[in-house]
Amino acid sequence: MNGQAYAALAELERWMNGGEAAPDRLGDEMSADSQLPGPRANLELAEKFARHFAVPELAGGLWELLVEWAEISVEAAGTGNPREFLPFCAVQAMGAHYGYADAERRERIADAFKRAMNDSRWRMREAAAMGLQSVGEQDFGLLRALLEAWKRGANELEQRSFVAALAHPPLLKAKDNARYALSLAGEIMEELAARPVREPEPLRVLSKGLEYALSVFAAAEPEEGSALLERFAGMSDPRIVRIVKANLGKSRLTRKYGPQTQAILAVIDKNSKGNYDSSN
Repeated sequence: MNGQAYAALAELERWMNGGEAAPDRLGDEMSADSQLPGPRANLELAEKFARHFAVPELAGGLWELLVEWAEISVEAAGTGNPREFLPFCAVQAMGAHYGYADAERRERIADAFKRAMNDSRWRMREAAAMGLQSVGEQDFGLLRALLEAWKRGANELEQRSFVAALAHPPLLKAKDNARYALSLAGEIMEELAARPVREPEPLRVLSKGLEYALSVFAAAEPEEGSALLERFAGMSDPRIVRIVKANLGKSRLTRKYGPQTQAILAVIDKNSKGNYDSSN
């Protein structure tokens, strides 16, 4: 860790241990070591910052700091602005704190997740997924309860956050968790196929998420995962078929489950030839 990152975390630790609260200085130090503007924020610092909030009691003012940072808007800190790092870190820290929080704070955290899922900044959408992963790592039941409460009527950006959060191998070691991920992904795929009006950008974001997440779920639960991919491989919707083909090309499936992936690709080829023949 470089000096700036250490200074930011040392400042946070002083605050948590009863020292002077210096929110402006902490924000400046975090922003200075954000590695923004740039293609990749300082994920190491963000993770270590969040880890400090995986506790039941927060020093005075720290919860309010997270709330304030999480609400920093795109107008105040657009994509690549060093201060975008503050809401990015705050949402992840809220995820770390969720399992320890009381009902009121959990509601505030859930609201922050929903805002981040729908943020125009891609990095904030990633923060939402990462925050949800922290919830699931502590208690998958808490994550599942959130997703079940949100899934009805969820838009494409929210659905993308659901699958991105679940496409985290540590969460999928338990078979029941992997089966839940496949079930929810199947529901989202069915809704996507049935949705008559699709906004181009949210659809692109959701599709990109599905194009890798299904393979993560299938690798964790191969039998049910193969069945899901085969089911959607037989659809006529080209967007759905592209999602399936993208997953079948992932090395996590081709290396261990080559025959199964080839069999599903054969279904796609057969259907595409059938569609061509029927149009001529």
